[in-house]
Amino acid sequence: MKETTKTARQKPSASSRAPVTHHGPPTPHGVRHLARGTGEVPALAALLSMIAFLAGCGSSATTDPNGTPTRSAAAAASTPATAHLFRSRYYGYTEALPSGWSSSSQATQPWDGEGAAGDQDSFVDLFSGPGGLEAWAAAAPTKQNLAAYTTATIRAAAASHPCPTTPQTNQAITIGGKPARLLNMQCPLGSGFLVEIVTTIHHGTAYVFTSQSPSGSAANHRADRAAFRKFLTGIQFQR
Repeated sequence: MKETTKTARQKPSASSRAPVTHHGPPTPHGVRHLARGTGEVPALAALLSMIAFLAGCGSSATTDPNGTPTRSAAAAASTPATAHLFRSRYYGYTEALPSGWSSSSQATQPWDGEGAAGDQDSFVDLFSGPGGLEAWAAAAPTKQNLAAYTTATIRAAAASHPCPTTPQTNQAITIGGKPARLLNMQCPLGSGFLVEIVTTIHHGTAYVFTSQSPSGSAANHRADRAAFRKFLTGIQFQR
C-alpha cells in the first residue's frame, strides 16, 4: 500500500554563542572621592540591597542570563504536560495522539469514498508512529451498515493494492464509542508487510483508519499492533 519511502531530515545542531564582554564608560574624575566623603554610596547600596531582598521574597520567578523572567523549577514541575490533540479538517474526528505519535499532514480535500485510501493520497490525514509505523484516516458518507461496508473495504483494498481478498483476522472492536471491525492482513499475502484496517460508521459517515508496518519483519508485528491500538484509543467523533 505504500508507494514512496520518506526520509527523515535531521535538524542541524544550534551553534554555541560566543561570550560577550561589556565595557562601561570610565568614571569621571572626582566623583568617586566625593561619594566617599559624603557617605552616600554606602547608604544607597544598603537601600538597594533591601529592595532586592524584599523583591526576591515576593516572587518565585527567576531570571535567565539574557534577562528573561523564568518560572521556578517547582512551579514548572507542578504544571502537567498537555497532550497534542489533532483535529481533522474534513472528517469530524479528533485524535489525542499518544506518546510516539505525531501528525504528518492534514487531508487537503475530502474523500469521495471511491477505491481504497493509501498513505500518498491527498485526501487522507497522515500520522507517524513509533519505529516508522504509519497510519492514515479518511471518511465518506455511506448508506451501508458496518458489515456491508467492511466487506466493500476488503474488496477495494484487494482491487487497488496487493492485498488478499480474505484478511487473516476480522474482529469486533470499539473506537470512539462506536462498533468497529479490525482487519489484519499482509500485503502482499505472505510478504510479512503488516496492514491493519479499521472500519466504523458514525451518523451516516463511514470511517477507515489504516496502519502499515514499515518492514516485513514479523518480529516487529507485535509492537506495531500495540502502537496502533494506542492510536485508536485516542479517537473521538465530533459530529
